Amino acid sequence: MALFYFQFPIEWVVSSWAAVVFALLGAALLLDQPLFLHQGLLLTVGVLARGMAHNLFGAGYFGEGDWQGRYFVLSSAAVILLASLFFAFRLRGRYGIPQNVNPWIRPLALIAGRPEQVVFFAPIILITFMLALKMRSGMVTVSWGIEGVVIFVLGLATRQRSFRLTGIGILLLCVAKVFALDVWGLQTRDKYITVIIVGVVVSFVSFLWATYKDAIRQFL
Repeated sequence: MALFYFQFPIEWVVSSWAAVVFALLGAALLLDQPLFLHQGLLLTVGVLARGMAHNLFGAGYFGEGDWQGRYFVLSSAAVILLASLFFAFRLRGRYGIPQNVNPWIRPLALIAGRPEQVVFFAPIILITFMLALKMRSGMVTVSWGIEGVVIFVLGLATRQRSFRLTGIGILLLCVAKVFALDVWGLQTRDKYITVIIVGVVVSFVSFLWATYKDAIRQFL
């Protein structure tokens, strides 16, 4: 991993690490080696930490200035991690927890049994913070609304309760932000645009709920 600091531009290290996560999870599935899975999950946490510490909130050890990160850099890392869900879902529950496992290790074994959760939440956290830091106030609400819908639909497609609840949580955060901040702090044009788009997004989710409520209730 240290070689990546010298082989890639400093801001692209996070994306190169994400690519290694993709390769490790693929190798874990292909070769049936839990070690690669554990390494991939550990590096996923590293991608999250690297993206937050360097790309969003400051410069790296070998860089200068207060570079805040470009959309494409973090977005590429997030997309690669989300693509790794293809392997993570297939690795879910593959390796059981030994009966005599150390109590301190047991929580880690449980996490390794649900790798899709780590691989999902790491890029979502990066994207959510990136939008909050890089967008104007009104556009943050709009962007979060779109993100919430995409996550909710992804949760429906994958039948993952945690994904759907995350999408709903982000949408509720958007509604709260509209009434707590945007209505009072935005210019008239931005205020109307934000309220309209968030209203459309919430209406779309309500339509999905009304159409598929019986199926959704089984998972919520």
